[in-house]
Amino acid sequence: MLSQGVSLALVPVLFRLYTPADFGAWAAIQAVVMIAGSLVTLRLDLGIVIERNYTEASNLFWTTIVVVCLFVLIFGGVSVLSFTIVHRIGLTVTSVALGWAWLSLLAVGLVLQAWLLREGHFADVSAGAVLNATIANVVQLAGSAYSDGVWLVIGSLCGQLVATLTYAWSIYFRTERPSCSLRVVEMIACFARNRRFLQFSLPFTVLSLVRERVPIFVIGAYGGPVALGLYSQAWRLTHLPSGLTSAALRPVFFHSAATEGLAHQRYAVEQIVRWLLLAGSPWIALLAFGGDQLSTIVLGSSWQGTGELAAILVLPAALFAITNWMDRLLDVAGRQDMNLKLESLSGTSSVVALWGVLATGGSLVQAVTAQSVALTINYLILLLMCYFVAGWPIFGLVLSMIVAFATGTAFFGVLTLIHQVAGNSTSVQWGVFAAGVMTVAVSLRATKVFR
Repeated sequence: MLSQGVSLALVPVLFRLYTPADFGAWAAIQAVVMIAGSLVTLRLDLGIVIERNYTEASNLFWTTIVVVCLFVLIFGGVSVLSFTIVHRIGLTVTSVALGWAWLSLLAVGLVLQAWLLREGHFADVSAGAVLNATIANVVQLAGSAYSDGVWLVIGSLCGQLVATLTYAWSIYFRTERPSCSLRVVEMIACFARNRRFLQFSLPFTVLSLVRERVPIFVIGAYGGPVALGLYSQAWRLTHLPSGLTSAALRPVFFHSAATEGLAHQRYAVEQIVRWLLLAGSPWIALLAFGGDQLSTIVLGSSWQGTGELAAILVLPAALFAITNWMDRLLDVAGRQDMNLKLESLSGTSSVVALWGVLATGGSLVQAVTAQSVALTINYLILLLMCYFVAGWPIFGLVLSMIVAFATGTAFFGVLTLIHQVAGNSTSVQWGVFAAGVMTVAVSLRATKVFR
């Protein structure tokens, strides 16, 4: 919550200090780093969390570190060899070097996080996330004095550096450190025993990155840096809740399900899903009512259009706040194959829908609408499949969705009435206040479940 709060608090400032084009370039570099960073572990980091045998987990830890180092070096060599091509699309030597350093730290950080999660040190992971967000935003804020968008990348790099060092310090001083065994034969055998992550989880990660990152390149190709900046930040802002649930729920749910079994998670999951749906409903209604005006007030006039895109993206983003941690259920149940199939459907259909509209001359709004429809359908399917695999009845889920829909509809109706009486500005301001109060109330109620 703190890391998301830091990022959210500085959004109105940073968005006025940097241009949409600056954020567009940063989003492109971030997309490359996140894609490569998520792949270089070959998803063996997931096995570290699940593995209960200390010796086997240690072997897998060091095997993953070696794999990461090899792929990072290969990526650096490819970047140097292909610099002529990279230069043509506007990236400099500095950008490439910063991106490679960011990738290296991110990849190592993922492995270190996995060991901390295995040991149940969630507070240390949280500390790294808070420091990452804080340092990144402070550096970006200070770098704006130089009027150069590259400081957005430098800030992200500095934040990741501090986070990775924090994870390393925590492992060295606060946990049972992984025993160091670098025998090649043992590492190869360890890799072979955990090849299911390479077989299922790696393709799943590729497809999830297709869903999240490929649209960045598609929109950049058809709309240019400004459209890319508007879209990337609309996506970023609407997905802030999913970042929170991913950080707060995914590791705890993953660890709990792996150690206690899925049957013990039903009550907590049903309650959390209910409160997440209820907390999100007024914000969906608010963005649907006055998203563009809200974005102009918060971000500034240069970001006109972000609110309209956010209003379209907010429904699938709200559902993703639930499914982005519950898919770990399928990993624990040994149904990585289903996870892969569902992600294949989600990534392919949403990107094709977006690209198809843009390629046929449609507007960005129309393209994002098509993308959102595809994502909404796929997230609902994933949610239902998770309940099916766990053997949980869906009655409570359906009832929670009906209540959330009724709440959002009523909220939209009240905003419309206030607009007719007091004007659009007053209705948006009241909507922000009321939605915030409802979110706080729901969060306090849900705290009992989290405990």
